Amino acid sequence: MKWVPRLGAVLLVAGLIAGALGVFAFSRASETAARLDGHLQKATELLREAEAVKETEPERYEELRQDADRRAGFAESDQQEHSSQLQGGWILAGAGGAGLVGGVVLLALHRFRIMPRQAGRMASRPSGKQADMRPNAR
Repeated sequence: MKWVPRLGAVLLVAGLIAGALGVFAFSRASETAARLDGHLQKATELLREAEAVKETEPERYEELRQDADRRAGFAESDQQEHSSQLQGGWILAGAGGAGLVGGVVLLALHRFRIMPRQAGRMASRPSGKQADMRPNAR
């Protein structure tokens, strides 16, 4: 059972790495959300400006509408990217947490010798203290 502490350590390291990648994915998602908000605000401004010049400058109105539609398209693609980044972040965070818990459990089991095979052997033999406490009867 020498592999148990090694596996526990590998799970701990893998959990930490997955957790760090999850944090990175969440930070990228927040940057994408900020970019998404910027595109939506700019599209809203362009639509307001287009409505203001609708009657006076029809050519400018069409140009502003096209710009607003383009910004809305950028916002839509940013929304999809944001969603996938959040999903990836949650998956990585879950994997990191599972790796950490698994590693800690394996290390604790090995440390306190609570392995299933050893539990049966330890119960069948007397402990050292009981053998030492008996009087020297021959």
